[in-house]
Amino acid sequence: MATVNQFPLSIIAEIKTGSKEALEHKLNAIGKNPAGNPDIPFSDVPTLHFCSFVIIDQEADEYPTYLVFESNHDGDLEPHLDQLMAIGKAGFDSLFAHCVGYAPGSSADQIKAYMRQHSFPSAAFYVGCRGQTVQDIQNAIAVREEIENYLDAQQAKSNLGELSPQAILERIQAHLGKPDVVSPKVSSETLSQLKSKAMRNIVLIALIGIPMLILTLPLLLLWLVVFRLTEIRSNHQPPLPPLPVDPRPYENPDIYTISHLTTMVAIKPGAVRLFTLKGVLAITSLLAKTVSIYGNLLGIPTIHFARWIMMDGDKRLLFFSNYDGSWASYLGDFVDKAKYGLTGIWGNTTRFPSSNWLVLGGAAKIIPFKEWSREHNLYAPVFYRAYPSATIANLVNDIEIRDNVGRSMSASEAAAFLQRF
Repeated sequence: MATVNQFPLSIIAEIKTGSKEALEHKLNAIGKNPAGNPDIPFSDVPTLHFCSFVIIDQEADEYPTYLVFESNHDGDLEPHLDQLMAIGKAGFDSLFAHCVGYAPGSSADQIKAYMRQHSFPSAAFYVGCRGQTVQDIQNAIAVREEIENYLDAQQAKSNLGELSPQAILERIQAHLGKPDVVSPKVSSETLSQLKSKAMRNIVLIALIGIPMLILTLPLLLLWLVVFRLTEIRSNHQPPLPPLPVDPRPYENPDIYTISHLTTMVAIKPGAVRLFTLKGVLAITSLLAKTVSIYGNLLGIPTIHFARWIMMDGDKRLLFFSNYDGSWASYLGDFVDKAKYGLTGIWGNTTRFPSSNWLVLGGAAKIIPFKEWSREHNLYAPVFYRAYPSATIANLVNDIEIRDNVGRSMSASEAAAFLQRF
């Protein structure tokens, strides 16, 4: 199976004055059935993992109101745009008709040109199941379900407990070899291979990074002193009044297995803060591509996709995440497993809990951190999931089953394999 990369698409277009209410009405209608709505039936796009529409309307006196469409897709941009036009040209036309610089009734090529013109690159992008297309993930789920159904049927006929693990495995393999049964499509890079690659990349980064740190140590010390002085000044600023909280992102928190998070924050002023934030995001991007490649980001094992985007002339930072569980549990993962990395990023933004030495404090202050998150999270009226009931933990298990079911195993390996069900 050839490896297909996953990519983000982030389209940000200014909404025309007076069009927000009508646009919200259209988005709410689509959001009632993202998979099968008549305007843009997203389930008809075979390479689409997740997507959402969000309206950004914060600090309206300073910034325009934006319509944002973001997607996580397999393969290059042009085929993705072609697929979106094939299933939803009229729907996108009706939405972008409310945006500045768009001519209603545009052709598919004109809509794609508008989307490319208003697309923003990601400063950092993370993929939970790297190299797994939508079809690959659905195949892994189907293989696991097929095996479970087979084992249940066999158990009803006879006592499988009387067979050795290897004998049960051989029966499973024979069943999957039938022409009318789902066929496992083994990953071009298995999870164990990705883990080995991550360890190798850690060594390479250390071999390259340590000498670079030594060579640039005087500059790093100078930056640290200047940055620490900036932190001290920032921490002595009087606290800002709280912002209003939109309750919609927190309604019905237990309905969905996979949830969506959009966070928009202002970057603290000054060249030191901007330089530091870009540096931390560059490191995050490097680690997401080379080390965090087998199901966890900064120690968090519940994120399917995540991205950070610099916008408004590098004055604001936009964050998108598709994650498992509720907002409260997600924030708990942040604090428990990734507080240093997240403080290194968001400590350079306004209203974030005060931090010290770049990574200390900040997200570790759980109550102020949650309040900061609540104040800056935006509601997504449209959120599509290609596999709405599959957590990262379940997908990792399903992929391991699919990739290993066809190989020969010792008795202990077969027993461990059957424990996955």
